[in-house]
Amino acid sequence: MRRVLIYSLITLAVLFTGSCSKFEDLNTDPDNTSKVTPQLLATNLILQTAKYPSVGKDFLYKDMFAKYISYMEGSTGYQYNKIDRTYFSPLVKLTNVEEMIQAAKGSVTEDSYVALGHFLRAYTFFNLTLSVGDIPYSEALQGESGLYNPKYDTQKDVFLGILSELETASEMFGSARDFDGDPIYKGKVAKWQKATNVLELKVLSHLLKKTDDPDLRVAERFNSIVNSNKLFQSSNDNFQLVYSNVQVEYYPFFNSNFRKYPIMSTTIVDKMKELGDYRLFYFADPANAQLGAGYVASDWEAYVGVDPSDNYNDISSDYTAKKISGINSRYYMLEQGEPTFLLSYAEQCFIIAEGILRGWTNGDAKTFYDQGVQAALQFTAYYTPDNSSYHHGRKITTDVINTYLSADGVAFSGTLEEKLQKIFQQRYFMGFMQDGWNTYYEYRRTGYPAMPINESTNQNSDKTKMPVRWMYPEKELSYNRANVEEAINRQFNGNDDVNELMWILK
Repeated sequence: MRRVLIYSLITLAVLFTGSCSKFEDLNTDPDNTSKVTPQLLATNLILQTAKYPSVGKDFLYKDMFAKYISYMEGSTGYQYNKIDRTYFSPLVKLTNVEEMIQAAKGSVTEDSYVALGHFLRAYTFFNLTLSVGDIPYSEALQGESGLYNPKYDTQKDVFLGILSELETASEMFGSARDFDGDPIYKGKVAKWQKATNVLELKVLSHLLKKTDDPDLRVAERFNSIVNSNKLFQSSNDNFQLVYSNVQVEYYPFFNSNFRKYPIMSTTIVDKMKELGDYRLFYFADPANAQLGAGYVASDWEAYVGVDPSDNYNDISSDYTAKKISGINSRYYMLEQGEPTFLLSYAEQCFIIAEGILRGWTNGDAKTFYDQGVQAALQFTAYYTPDNSSYHHGRKITTDVINTYLSADGVAFSGTLEEKLQKIFQQRYFMGFMQDGWNTYYEYRRTGYPAMPINESTNQNSDKTKMPVRWMYPEKELSYNRANVEEAINRQFNGNDDVNELMWILK
């Protein structure tokens, strides 16, 4: 089984590198592609972590669930809070972490690949535990040793393991050598160390309700990382995938057959209009009915969203009448699109600003907040061609950003709760057509911004709220029933339900 997986990855790498791609620079002999090298395995592991898992319609599910958009091909479960069972398939790629490390054994870059393995494991396990709660961790991925039914570790133990792996990775990257096979940072270990530290800050932020736990040392760890000064310095450090005009590297929604179906939500449109946020003109196209009524593309009132919790038939009526704004055409007209990030400088700034307000570290929260807002706006402007078709005559400039930062509702002032809400609002804006699952987890963590709930259309079993987790995979119930049932009993009194609170939410 292991050999089949390895050669499948080799085939994948050949497909990705067959067109002089800049996604990866393998430095391998093209006549010897059957040889497993750490570079080759690293490339595939990094791409499988960083690359968005789907294209076309599937690429939009995260934005439906985060209430950025509605989708008009038909009523969609994610829009109406219908989620079911998840899957543990992301773990499959981690079976090659040990292969990568063994392939690098004895080389001058061995420590680099070991550190990379810890980062990739931590990121993958972090996202899996966020989705369900307790997961296999300490006994996971040991099928080669005959352990086919791993136990489920408590979510606390999983988080302790993740934090330990990230700290090990950061320390090792700090003294390791640059390595080959990296499509994100070109093997620069200094950048990988920064990304590792940023990921740990993000992990710690999800332990908000566990700051009194002496084993976790949330504030102590957070403060140590911030004071290390080994963090992103700008958006150039983002952990992101940059697309190109090579076919296998197109932006996931480019030239999509589903381009006409996504329409903008009031959850983002109305708030951007209220705050005077120029990103609205980069995120959306004007509603045709508003243009017909005499508005021009640079008018705020040319942009109209729809409550995504409304009855689908009612939304469809407005959609047919062209009363609602679609997403900006740049998302399906541009081959390169914009990078998709999993960790960003802007988010790092918002995390630190929140940490300062919560007393986890010292510093000026306003400075970090302002830097985060500025970076998020600049990211949108930088990766959008300076074309009126894509910013509709409302170009983001330095003056626009400065004016925005001093505007009512944006300026970093008010009570502690008001400042926190401003941070959370800006993180919500930042996530549009990016990692909507992250936006959902932030909403679940903070309760902000308020998501529209309509009891008559909500497909969650609890009609008054959004679900808070996925259920365990069907395959786990089939092949590892005893261990998964023990975890369900331990956490949820035997009720594997989407509305049950996992440990980090209690």
